[in-house]
Formats: sequence, C-alpha cells, structure tokens
Amino acid sequence: MISGESEKGFSLSFKSDRETQELLLQKEKFFKTPYIGHHGWVSIQNPDREDWDDLTYLIKEAYLRAAPKRLVKKWNELHNK
Repeated sequence: MISGESEKGFSLSFKSDRETQELLLQKEKFFKTPYIGHHGWVSIQNPDREDWDDLTYLIKEAYLRAAPKRLVKKWNELHNK
C-alpha cells in the first residue's frame, strides 16, 4: 500500500488482481496508479468515510497477496477460528 498527498489532496494506492482493478476503474474516484498501474495497482483520490469499509477489505486482500506465505498462513489461522 502506498499513500500520498498532492495539490489534488490525499490518495491511497494498493495492488489488486486484474479483475478487481477493472471493476474499481469503473468507479469515479479510482484510477490506475501511475507507473505501476499495469501491474494491477489502483489508487483512490480523497477517500470518504463511507469508502473505508470497502477499502479495508481491498487493503487486506492486497496484503495477503504480497505477504510471505508463513504470514498468510498465520493470518488464516488467527482469523478462521
């Protein structure tokens, strides 16, 4: 996950699978992350409070996609009881 600030405000970027990326890019606030968007990265500009439930899920999925296997296994053990 990457966050940043510019003259447009705050943005948050995360890696997703291609299917999720395409779905998100259809929404107004999302855009392909410059330079790394072709690798599945997507960004959201100035997320609102109502965006955070969905973003929490997307960020968790991005982490599990990139984390070492032993940490994914640990996550699954802790959250699937």
